Amino acid sequence: CRSVGGCLRLFSSLHRKQGMKQITLGGRLVCLSVCLIAAACSKGPVRPATYPVTGTVTFKGAPLEGAQVIFVPTAKGGQAATGLTDAAGKYSVGTYQAKDGAQEGEYRIKIIKTDAKQVSAAGKPVSLSHEEEQAQYVEGAPAEPPKSLIPAKYDNEGTSGITHTVTKQATTLDITIEE
Repeated sequence: CRSVGGCLRLFSSLHRKQGMKQITLGGRLVCLSVCLIAAACSKGPVRPATYPVTGTVTFKGAPLEGAQVIFVPTAKGGQAATGLTDAAGKYSVGTYQAKDGAQEGEYRIKIIKTDAKQVSAAGKPVSLSHEEEQAQYVEGAPAEPPKSLIPAKYDNEGTSGITHTVTKQATTLDITIEE
């Protein structure tokens, strides 16, 4: 921890200037308290840098709304980045939080768009009313899996054929989904 190391240097400096006899137990406790507070207030774990990646997804010549765009790293140990398209088909990916970008590196891309419960522009699921949920439920019948609304090859990064290199600057990846 940088702040703890700084506190130890401060304590050593005080020790040399004042002499060990001059620093009382109370003074030591104050110095230790300052060190602990500084350590607690320091930044959390250092994360690899991320860089903005934006783009537009179109299907059948129109913007594709509500699709998940997922960047899967080709390098082991890399972090995936995801984004959600808006009404204009635009997306911005995030790794640690929404729209914070992707780590530098090579990615394979997959796009998922199903008829499952939609997500609002704010990124929150759109709730169904109790009656709507009951209308979808048939006792004893297994739940039907969501149906993909785009060709199946796009919901797998190995078959989509879409790749992108994230560099140490903002990049754009516009995606046209073909039938």
